[in-house]
Amino acid sequence: MGQEVNLASEANADLDVKCPTDKRSFGAQLMRTMILTRESSLRRLRKNGLSEENKADFSASDPTETEDLPPDVPLIPRHGSTVSVSIARYPANIEEEDRVRINTEFASAIRGILTEAYGRPPNRADVNEYVILRSGQGCSSCVCVTKPPTGHPCTQFTALWIAARLVVWALASERCDVRAGLDGGMVQTIFDAYNLPDVKGEAIESAARIMDCALPGQVLANWETFVKPLESPANQRTLSSRLFYRMDPVRHDIVVGRGVRAIVQSVIGQVTSHSYALGGGGGHSSSFGNLEPPEAKWYLSLNPSELSKDAETGIKVKVPPRELLQRHKRVAFVGITHDKLAKVFRQVLEEDPDHTWDRILLFFLSDEKMEWAADSIVSHAPARRLSVLNPNGFDVIKEKNVEELTMQEAETILYGTSVKGAQDADTQQSEKIQTNKAALIKSKAGARAELEELLTGKVRELRFLSYDRPFYCASYWDWDEWGGFIHVSPMIWGADPKTCPAMNYHWIGVDPGDDYVSYQDGLSSLLRVAHPF
Repeated sequence: MGQEVNLASEANADLDVKCPTDKRSFGAQLMRTMILTRESSLRRLRKNGLSEENKADFSASDPTETEDLPPDVPLIPRHGSTVSVSIARYPANIEEEDRVRINTEFASAIRGILTEAYGRPPNRADVNEYVILRSGQGCSSCVCVTKPPTGHPCTQFTALWIAARLVVWALASERCDVRAGLDGGMVQTIFDAYNLPDVKGEAIESAARIMDCALPGQVLANWETFVKPLESPANQRTLSSRLFYRMDPVRHDIVVGRGVRAIVQSVIGQVTSHSYALGGGGGHSSSFGNLEPPEAKWYLSLNPSELSKDAETGIKVKVPPRELLQRHKRVAFVGITHDKLAKVFRQVLEEDPDHTWDRILLFFLSDEKMEWAADSIVSHAPARRLSVLNPNGFDVIKEKNVEELTMQEAETILYGTSVKGAQDADTQQSEKIQTNKAALIKSKAGARAELEELLTGKVRELRFLSYDRPFYCASYWDWDEWGGFIHVSPMIWGADPKTCPAMNYHWIGVDPGDDYVSYQDGLSSLLRVAHPF
């Protein structure tokens, strides 16, 4: 037994010499894990004692037949503090090769900071103290801390320290900016496809979403699940002299997902660090943090269209949300009848009778094209055409007296309906389409009159237009400036315009994007070809 323990120690030392941690192959790490597993088993058996039978079984076992689990892998849920960091900004006109180089240095900085904190390099198979979760792009990473290193009072402090160090690293490199998000919660150990331990938990994803709202150089922390535990009296007694911080007293309510919000605070301070961008060096104190308001991402809290039921038909129809009407001053609607718009405008004016708009453009589908819309909302009969042959139809006819069968009866057996039945169905369909067309035209006229009465005096420029090119339905919200929003519902011939799929385009960057610009051009084209209505 002693010989095997010595063998494990020698192999461990040998790997440290021959395979430096930053270049160690996966095979070397796996071999080390297996040896350490064997060593842990031997240590437990030596401590607890062995029966003669167990000794014989253990001596006869194959040294490679070790447990699948690395030593002391925690399998019960535990608390973890997660720091999610990413490179928020690269130099302008950066080459792809330089981008990859910065991403590599970013990963090396994370490895160096963790090595400094815990006294040893990261080990992918060891999840006792922290786990590094990388993204596919290489420009972001999460570190979930489950046990603080010596000198740190809690996992929240360690996560904040890592965030501060990485922000300072980016400032020292002068080639990129880093932002960070912090959150805490319970995590569970799982095993990936390589049978290596990993962790999962809501706080890990939440930290990434909070980070996504941070500005370059900013550190954002969840007030409820991170800041409050960090600032508890017990954790404040033993703060490290290598990190001084303070929380911005202003708390920000941000949207971190569809229907998900978080109260966050910005963190600023000073941290003593090494210049990992330059390959190490002496420690020096640097400031970190950004107290500007984080990106709110308010649009994630809005549904592009609310759903309400038509009282007469029971069909769910799309209604633009009043929140957008309250927020934007220039609005354009490209639709069919707009019979639901007046209700939403009225809701806005009831809440604020003095509310006004700068420009509202309302595009109605022309009477000539209204038949297409009417046809789209008619339910087609399943046996409208003689197109599907019943394979058993001939056998059924053979069993009957063919001479007594009429042509209509034979067609019904073979196709499920007769020619006359299909013709009758077509006639009924056509009549229903014409009825719906007349109803839509009447609804359009009523909607126009109601909207004009409601909005006159509330809009500087109010235009009612008719168009005959039904490529899509859309709503435009301050579409010609940063912060604009375009909601598009494609209209396909034969599709139901009330239930067609929706797409959303936001102008949130310097460049609005090709798709956004194409729909801007589409509106400009409609303005050129539309007629007053």
